[in-house]
Order: sequence, then structure tokens, then C-alpha cells
Amino acid sequence: MAMTEDEISSFVKHDDDVSKSLLKLDLTSRTRHIIHAVQLEYMWQELNEESQTFDIHIAMRLSPMTLCSCLDFEEDMNSLEWRLVLPKYSDIAADSKPTCVGDYLAKMKQIDIVNVNEYDIEKTCTYLDQVYDFTLHKQERRMPFTRSGQ
Repeated sequence: MAMTEDEISSFVKHDDDVSKSLLKLDLTSRTRHIIHAVQLEYMWQELNEESQTFDIHIAMRLSPMTLCSCLDFEEDMNSLEWRLVLPKYSDIAADSKPTCVGDYLAKMKQIDIVNVNEYDIEKTCTYLDQVYDFTLHKQERRMPFTRSGQ
């Protein structure tokens, strides 16, 4: 999640307009846009059977440069995919509707790792530690998608 937070916040700023940012994420996911260490794969909405409201899903993978930065690793990380699940913006009650994309992304319902049981968590974490600098996250615990310094 920390890596995803960093990369998305470098692409859409915390204070950016929600609608414009969602459009930007949607357009870039259609072209499998690379944002540093991650690659946006696709974005869609899906009916949540429990709440009978729609959720927005943003699928992501490791970028090609991230994958090739550690070629000697024995596990295949090429198929590692995770999804951010957010409430559909128009389904959020007016009195709690976020005014900026950072606040909207903070309303994330969950992060899903596709086929999570196919990965050895320790090996995956070892790989991610080799290909991404988590120093800042180890030094301080941050809330997802907040402005730095808060």
C-alpha cells in the first residue's frame, strides 16, 4: 500500500479535484500508464452485492522497470496484481463527500491482491524491499494519501 500511495500521489496531487483526477486515472489506466514503480492496468466499476452500490476498482501491477531491476530473484513477480477498491464518488453521501482526491482515496474500502494464495508473502516482501525504497515508511507511519508533513 505504501508504494501505491507514493506513486499515485506523484501522479495526482492530494488537493486535486476528485472528478478530474478520476478521469485522469481512468484515461491512463486505458493505456496501462506507468507511474515510476507501478503500472495502472485498468479501472472499472462493479456492483457491490452487499451494499447494492457501485465500487470503483483500480488494478495495478509492478512496472517493467521495477520488474527488471531485480532479475536474479527466483519468484515470478510479473503476475503480481493488486486492486484499490473505492466507493463510487456519486454514491457517497453529500455530507461526507470528499472535496479533494486525497480525501477520496483515503475512503478506500480495501486493497485486494489477486490470487494472493499463490504468493509466498515473505518472498514477495523480500522482493519488494529489493526493488523499492521503503525507508520513509519505516521511519514514520503515515496515513494513506495524506499531504507530507501532516
